[in-house]
Amino acid sequence: MPAEFLRKLFKVIIDEAENNPEFSAKIEQIFSQKNPAKKTAANRASNRRDLPVINPIDIIAEGEESLREKLQVLTEKQLKDIISYHGMDHSKRVMKWKKTDKLIEHIIEEAQRISTRGDVFRQ
Repeated sequence: MPAEFLRKLFKVIIDEAENNPEFSAKIEQIFSQKNPAKKTAANRASNRRDLPVINPIDIIAEGEESLREKLQVLTEKQLKDIISYHGMDHSKRVMKWKKTDKLIEHIIEEAQRISTRGDVFRQ
């Protein structure tokens, strides 16, 4: 019974939309409105950081100087992207820093700490 009722209802709506331009415009307007409560990817993306351009944990295996050289050419934003992506700001204060040298030192320290985590158990 409910399925048959819906078929008849939608048939009436379709017929009216085809024959009445004013009704058709109203329906089109309803479906073209955006729902403000619904979050879109564009809304969310504005407060998200970009993916990091390098992985310091992989590079630290080549040596500290190699990592330092690759970090020197990055901008403050790119350095903060690395810190954010790899969870290197436990105190929630590093992201407030403005000096790139300080950010670079922090990334190197954290990359060394992360890369040697668990070495005690590997011996």
